[in-house]
Amino acid sequence: MYNDMPDTFLALTFKFKSATLKAVKAAGIDIVPMEIQTLHVIHRRDNCTAAYISEQLERDKGQIARLVREMTEKGYIHTVPNPEDTRSKFIKLTEFGQQTLSRMLVIENDIIQRMQLSLTTEQIEMFNEVALAMTQNLSQQ
Repeated sequence: MYNDMPDTFLALTFKFKSATLKAVKAAGIDIVPMEIQTLHVIHRRDNCTAAYISEQLERDKGQIARLVREMTEKGYIHTVPNPEDTRSKFIKLTEFGQQTLSRMLVIENDIIQRMQLSLTTEQIEMFNEVALAMTQNLSQQ
């Protein structure tokens, strides 16, 4: 039996990412997808660390170290000492990082609104439930 789900899912994720990147470029924001994800992770977590970002994005620590360095150079984030563990630092959004995230949220919200055109509230709720269940299924090992 042929299953359309992989094609449908890949088409949706590609279109979302493509629309986001097109809108980001049009807005003149110098940011790449992993940096967008990282801004979201840092925003949602008090006392965020590189190890936490690595875990959330499922990337190796070396890649996250480079990402943190690049985002610091771009002015999106800064680090502060962890008073409880001198080996780690907390990663915080700068004012510029917060402004950029706010702009990203507007862009993402606009795209999500377009995605939801002609859908009922029930369809949107069902999609969210199914997508969450699938994500949890893939998270279990």
